[in-house]
Amino acid sequence: MEILSTGEKIKRARVYKGITLKELCGDKISISKMSCIENEKIKAEKEVLEYIAAKLFLDLDYLLKDVKEQLVDNIELIRKNLFSGEDIEENIKYNLEYANEYEYFDLSFELMHLLFQYYLEESKYENIQLIVSQYYYLSQKNIDKEIVINYFHDMGKYFCQNKEYTEAITYYERLIEVLSSNKFKDKGEYAYTLYSKALCYYKLKEIHKAYEDMKCVEKYIKYVEDSINKGKMYNLLATLCIKLKKSEAEAWVKKAFSFQKDNPISLALSKWNYGECYFGIGEKERAINEIEEGLHIFPKHNRIKYVEFMNNCIKLFIDYEEYDEAYNICDEALNLAIDCDNIKLIERSYYLKGTILQKQNKVKEAEMYMNLSLDAILKVGNKEDRYQRYIDMGQMYYRLGEIRDALKYFSLALSLEKTL
Repeated sequence: MEILSTGEKIKRARVYKGITLKELCGDKISISKMSCIENEKIKAEKEVLEYIAAKLFLDLDYLLKDVKEQLVDNIELIRKNLFSGEDIEENIKYNLEYANEYEYFDLSFELMHLLFQYYLEESKYENIQLIVSQYYYLSQKNIDKEIVINYFHDMGKYFCQNKEYTEAITYYERLIEVLSSNKFKDKGEYAYTLYSKALCYYKLKEIHKAYEDMKCVEKYIKYVEDSINKGKMYNLLATLCIKLKKSEAEAWVKKAFSFQKDNPISLALSKWNYGECYFGIGEKERAINEIEEGLHIFPKHNRIKYVEFMNNCIKLFIDYEEYDEAYNICDEALNLAIDCDNIKLIERSYYLKGTILQKQNKVKEAEMYMNLSLDAILKVGNKEDRYQRYIDMGQMYYRLGEIRDALKYFSLALSLEKTL
């Protein structure tokens, strides 16, 4: 993926073949002119490049391809392999450096857009924070609407993934303005943006605002080409209708299923959503059935994702005081987490089992799992995680009547709180 200017290509080939400037020039070109060509001070005419290509046994098309054309080719290659993981970040940064140097700001933006997408996919939010200002600068250097759309969409997605939903809504609203001014040329993009905004309102528990946006989305879903996204939209409509106890909920559940039936992970996640909603409106039996169906549907071969899903189900059962249901699956989740040798999953599973046992008034039995969880969180958790776990440990020991240990953990929490 190396980028070379025409002059660099000529000089590299000449030196490699052991040819001097004088020998290359002959009686066709002056040495001073050839030196300027090699050092990019002047641009060579096509007939000169034809002569050089023949002299150095190079392909003329290779010499004619300038930096911009190489960047365009490289961007296409990066786009195809964006999430392959191998050297992608380094390749994007390498090309971005050249695009910036030659002031190809449209290509710089495209590369920054790809880098942003890569960081989002890999959840490298600290890396995103380092490039946000440059990304904004490049978005301002371009007036193309497609560039503005990509920038607002990326920023909205970034804040949404970071659970900064109010900030995300701001970007989605600005994106909606741009799409509206374009006379809804891309109705599918407009629908997905409205859906993203509604999802943020849903996360903020502003259910009625989310529902109003989704009623608008309903008119444009047919323009969305991606079946997975259609399934997500119908799922949110179904979720909102269940929460609001609207009669059309079942119709949207069926519609969502029609697009998710071939994607077991999406279908299982939808079942979890419905379970949470039914818990919220007091239909506990139906909620439990939906979650159990989700656990049955979720593909077991993807063990890490499966354990994450199981832990989310356990947490939901705990939140709605279904401790027996939570206990029935917590051992399987813990054993699978240990088999995966994933310390974050192991920590989560230890903590959830310790929490269940405490809720069942088996505090002494919970002590071992809570301590194992604490050991793991000290290895992989951040300050906020450690602070919360110290509070949990203090409360547990207080319930056990072991005041000295309770005070120790509360003191650790207070000391850490000063640094947060």
